[in-house]
Amino acid sequence: MSENVRGLELLTKADGVLRALESGGNLSVSELATLTGEPLSSMYRLLSHLVSVGWVDKGAARATYRLGLYALEVGGVCDDRLDLLAAARPELTRLRDASGGTAFLHVPHGAEAVCVDRLAGRGVRSLKQTLGGSLPLYAGAGPRALLAQLPPGEAALVLDAFEQQARTDPEVPPRSQLEHERRRDAARGYAVSDGDVTPGVAAMGAPIFNHRGELVASISVSGLRPLVLGKEAEMSRLVIAAAERVSAGLGFRPPEAPGAEEESEASR
Repeated sequence: MSENVRGLELLTKADGVLRALESGGNLSVSELATLTGEPLSSMYRLLSHLVSVGWVDKGAARATYRLGLYALEVGGVCDDRLDLLAAARPELTRLRDASGGTAFLHVPHGAEAVCVDRLAGRGVRSLKQTLGGSLPLYAGAGPRALLAQLPPGEAALVLDAFEQQARTDPEVPPRSQLEHERRRDAARGYAVSDGDVTPGVAAMGAPIFNHRGELVASISVSGLRPLVLGKEAEMSRLVIAAAERVSAGLGFRPPEAPGAEEESEASR
C-alpha cells in the first residue's frame, strides 16, 4: 500500500473519530471503536496521535475523550468565516450598485490580503484582484485598510517583512511611507489606492470587525480613477457605511468616546 493511500485512510479514520465526538460529546475508547468500526487496539493508537496534535483531549471521566481545543478553534474560525460572507454579501451588492464600481471583500493572511468575495461592477475589471487571489498589504485599498488596523505587534512584524523585501524588490514602498500611510488611514477610517494595482484604476476600502472587536476583513470598491477619486467624499462615505453595517452584522459595537456616557445621562 502506498504512503498516499495509508495517509488518506488515516485521515478518514480521524474524521470518523472527530465526527463521533462532535455528536456524542465525551466517549470512551470502546464507544469510539464501536461507532467507527475500528479495532480497539487501533483506536488507542489513533487517539494517542490525535491527542498529541491537539485535535482530541482526554475527558473528565477516566478513559474518555472529547474534542480538543484546536478542533474547536478551527470550527470557530469556519463559523466566523461563514458568518462574515453571509453578512458581507448584501453590503457588497449595495456598494456595487450605489457606486458603479467592483466591490471586494478581503481577509488578512499574514502579510497578504486574500479576496474571498467580489461583485463586478461596470467598466474596467482588475485581473489582479480575482476571487481567491491575494495582494500584499501595501497594495490596493482593501489590503491597506487591513494594514492600517492591524494590532501594533502584528503590524510591526508585517512592516519588518516588507522592509526586508524592499532591499531586493523596488516595488515595495519604503517603511517610512508605509508607516505614514498606516497612521493616516487608521485616523480617517478608510484607505485609498491610486493605480498601484492596475494603472488608471483607483479604490477605497474600510475595515470590518467582529463581535470581539477583532479585525477580520475589509470591504472596498474599485473603478476607473475619475469614478472613485472624482468624488472621494461620497465614495468614502459609502465604503465606511458598508464596513460599519457588516461589522454590526457580526456583532461589533464600537467603544463609546470618553465622556459619552456622562453626556447621555445628562441629556435624560
